[in-house]
Amino acid sequence: MISSGCEFSPSLALPPNLTKKRNSAGPRLVGLIFNWGLLGVLTTQLYVYYLNFPKDRKSIKIIVYALYILDWTQTCLATYDAFQWYVWGWGDVEMLYGLYTSFLNVPICSSIIGAAVQIFFAWRIHTFSRSRTAAALIVVLALLQLGGGTAVAWFLHNYPDERTRAPGLKQAVGIRLGGSAVVDIVIAGSMTYYLLRSKEQAIGHMNNVVTRLVRLTVETGTLTAVAATIDLIFFLTVHNGLHQVSGVILGKLYTNTLLVIFNNRMIMANKSLYQPEVLSNLGFDIEGRHTTISTDVQLSSRVPPSFSVTK
Repeated sequence: MISSGCEFSPSLALPPNLTKKRNSAGPRLVGLIFNWGLLGVLTTQLYVYYLNFPKDRKSIKIIVYALYILDWTQTCLATYDAFQWYVWGWGDVEMLYGLYTSFLNVPICSSIIGAAVQIFFAWRIHTFSRSRTAAALIVVLALLQLGGGTAVAWFLHNYPDERTRAPGLKQAVGIRLGGSAVVDIVIAGSMTYYLLRSKEQAIGHMNNVVTRLVRLTVETGTLTAVAATIDLIFFLTVHNGLHQVSGVILGKLYTNTLLVIFNNRMIMANKSLYQPEVLSNLGFDIEGRHTTISTDVQLSSRVPPSFSVTK
């Protein structure tokens, strides 16, 4: 009788600590894959923005391109950590517990990106509704979550080991992610309220434009709020690294949300049909004062309409 020679040896079994750590290594890899995927989506959106809105204010362009560079920085730092875990530290279980640049790429980069986008929406709501209360509340909550992100970064920098959860870390994470979810809900609720109020004065096809703005606002606000909430729940209740899937991509969701709003002006301009002042009345301009919104709709061309904001 011929033996296969492939009998299982107990010495080849994974040690208990590696088996446990393997469960959290997977979510990290999945999060990195999603991170790069969303960066590709963001790059495409940036290219569309670059082609169609060359006359936007310089300050708006600076915000867009600065956030894009920050997202690239965050992805590169996350990739560096992945190399530490899966390449340079291959076979070393202790390397999987290291956080390396996590204090930068998750709480700092994501919080800065989120706060920038949230404060932009606060300014936009103030421009549209002239409500200082709603705008001030959003700014305060955005700065609060940014402060929570800074505190999380301090804990991760001083305790760079996943097995160590320093006293105060859960509270800092709660402020960061809970604050992000709350401010996103406030933004979506405020925008929806003021847009629906303006819809009462809209006539004809402008009802469809307002409806589209409401739907877009609710969808984008819900997406970021749900992502932050899931991240917080996983961090507090599940200790297998699942929170890292949503945590590492949160910044990309915010920047993509902002560019979705900007690029959607092409569709809004087309639906407005030579009535750019309607969009201005709805607060769908980028500059709040002393601006002219110009549309150049070429019905016989396949090129998308140029809808820009100039001072």
